[in-house]
Amino acid sequence: MKRLIPLSLLGLLSLSACGSSAPGAPDGGRPPLPSGVEVRFPAAPANAYLNLLKEDGTSVYQISVAAGKTVTEVDPTGLNVLVAEARPVSAWLPATVQGTPVVSAPAAKLNFLHWIMWRDKDSDGVRDAGEELPLMTHDRVAYASEAVTLSFQTTTPDMKQTWTLAAGWSRAEHYVYLPRDTTTYLRSLETSALKRYTLHVTTPITSQ
Repeated sequence: MKRLIPLSLLGLLSLSACGSSAPGAPDGGRPPLPSGVEVRFPAAPANAYLNLLKEDGTSVYQISVAAGKTVTEVDPTGLNVLVAEARPVSAWLPATVQGTPVVSAPAAKLNFLHWIMWRDKDSDGVRDAGEELPLMTHDRVAYASEAVTLSFQTTTPDMKQTWTLAAGWSRAEHYVYLPRDTTTYLRSLETSALKRYTLHVTTPITSQ
């Protein structure tokens, strides 16, 4: 004769089974969710690293990349410590700006970071002179204290720029083109929902 197990007891057994995998782990033993942020690049050499740099070249994030890989996911959660380093819009304008820039939120503060890849030739885990690979991206990891749009023109290069940034951290996508029958480039740097950075051979800012 088969014995019936009360439904209430089945519920207790089920709860016990779900919670028994890793009771001490804050995430219940589950693997971390993907960040959704990735960097793509040509096949990585041996001893390769990705670094996220400030404009002065100081590294704020580093991750090793296996030889042959062409994409890696990165974790941007630690960037909030850099919010305090955000500076007024005027501090980020090129030196060759002409006229008065138009800024939608004059009190906004910004911060910009960029990705590089390098090869650790001496295997010491430290980026030395001559180890950076000739790869770059004009896209930026951008922070804005509030949503802001700014427009300005530079003399060198002859270029009209429009930056449109959402509040918080985002990927600012670079786009530039030269309209027909003119010498003035048009460039935009705009927050994009796609969090994918692509490193490519070094090109001037006038190159897409």
